[in-house]
Amino acid sequence: MTTGQTSPHPFTALEKATFLHLAVLLLGASWLYGGNIWWMRTALSVWASLGIIITIAVLFEGGGRGRAMRRRLWWLLPWLLFIILVAASAFNPSARSMTIEGETVLVHFGAARAGWPSSVLPDRTLQELWFYAAIYLAAFNILLVPRGRRWLRLLVALGAGNCLVIAGFGTVQKLLAADIYFGAGHSPNPRFFATFLYYNHWGAFMILWLAAAAGLLFHYASRQQGRDLWHSPFTGAVLGLLVLAASAPVSASRAATGMMLGVTGTAAVHGLIRIIRHRSRERRSLAPPVLALLVFVIATGAAIGWLAQRSIDERVVETRANWAKDQSVLGARAGLYHDTWQLIQQKPAFGWGLESYANVIGIARPRGVGLYDKHENTFAEAHCDWLQSLLETGFVGTGLAILMGLVPLLAGIRQAFQSPLVPYVLLGAGLILLYALVEFPFANGAVVISFWLLLFAACRYARLERASEP
Repeated sequence: MTTGQTSPHPFTALEKATFLHLAVLLLGASWLYGGNIWWMRTALSVWASLGIIITIAVLFEGGGRGRAMRRRLWWLLPWLLFIILVAASAFNPSARSMTIEGETVLVHFGAARAGWPSSVLPDRTLQELWFYAAIYLAAFNILLVPRGRRWLRLLVALGAGNCLVIAGFGTVQKLLAADIYFGAGHSPNPRFFATFLYYNHWGAFMILWLAAAAGLLFHYASRQQGRDLWHSPFTGAVLGLLVLAASAPVSASRAATGMMLGVTGTAAVHGLIRIIRHRSRERRSLAPPVLALLVFVIATGAAIGWLAQRSIDERVVETRANWAKDQSVLGARAGLYHDTWQLIQQKPAFGWGLESYANVIGIARPRGVGLYDKHENTFAEAHCDWLQSLLETGFVGTGLAILMGLVPLLAGIRQAFQSPLVPYVLLGAGLILLYALVEFPFANGAVVISFWLLLFAACRYARLERASEP
């Protein structure tokens, strides 16, 4: 007996291989120190590099689909130009190590070829280029391989579910005041959360998946055919979303808490609008569901506040102390941003070299031979990914990095969205790009992987919606 419904496409071998490749990449990065320990960074680079096999397989795919996918490869042009730029800088060193009074220091002497891309630390530049280039190509396969939206939803569901488990893991760990991995490991940074060495990196990772999970939630809510939405898996999904949201204040990250309120507030308003439209169509009273939603929001906020009370109190005390000391929102970062901008102006076109910030900033803040004053705040990162990108790769390199995301985005999204999944993913990505103005989320491996994976999933999903594929 037929039901009139078409069965979903069975996944091809290439789709399965791509899913497995990206799943291992994401899970490995998120569970092992957020991908930010040196040996894990290398392992991620090696594993991500295997994605080129999938890309080559697409090149040899036959038929009209193969030709269409091959035409899409021109979107990789900014990525290729970025690789050429950064690789060229590594072969034009602008510093060398010297030993002065028994201490090894880096002496800047200017590039061998003035006016060309150069690097202060060629070895580190190539290592970092390998990581970022391999991650991008692995995620780019999302634009080439999936034939249907179900594949993309499964990938997003896997990532959101993984993030939820880590959030629960970190919340229990935080409440027990245990060291990382419940004492099985030791975090060099006391401000860690779950498996991430820095709580603000967890916050960025969580926001990306929280927004994607909200989009997925509304997608399935609109397709629910049961007698009652709340007597379906929707209820469990909402509770999972709340556990994710609660991890922001529990982690003690102020920025993550603010972004979480933005995402959940957007979702609450979206839900309210859907309720009003539905009840209006049925000519039923709006008061009961609106009142129920209001009570739910208040009760949820109170529960999260109680759970995170200790972390919130700690951050309030710290914020007041910092304000009393600096009378500034940015504090010591204002001076850091100024010094970073001064260095950008010295090499505006191509920068000082990828992964050179920690060494180059010493030029603007010297003590003795390029060291900081021992009483001054030291920074290994610019605490602004945009400024750090300009310092390391210049306006040319930063422009190419922007195009790496913008070209597929503009080519893939050309009309109004049908599914809420796409705008929610873009909301999360947009928040992280704004967050990068005052922090360094893209220094974290798991965040970089999640950002490109979700961005390209949104682009591909939008194109498949226009094609009306399942």
